[in-house]
Amino acid sequence: MPSHYQSTTIYERTVHTLFGTFVVLALVYCVVLLSLVFSVIERKQNTIATRDLGSQVSTLETHYANQVASINDSVLTANNYIRVNSSTFAVRKDPIASYTVLYAH
Repeated sequence: MPSHYQSTTIYERTVHTLFGTFVVLALVYCVVLLSLVFSVIERKQNTIATRDLGSQVSTLETHYANQVASINDSVLTANNYIRVNSSTFAVRKDPIASYTVLYAH
């Protein structure tokens, strides 16, 4: 009779262990599934946000191109710019900079 009691206990332990393992694996599966669902939702939201930002960038580029296109000699004169006809310009250079620092490879 004692061996029958121990075999029932081992059988019950095995069933409880399998059931516990099943519960743990089911919880892990639910966590992974929820993580995937939220990841997909977040990715769709990021895609929509990217499209919106691309549209805003396009609008800003158009505005910038219009502003640049509107610059002419009268606008420059109104803002006190002077046309320079010679090809020599003054270049600022740090006193530390030398030919070797600037042009040596």
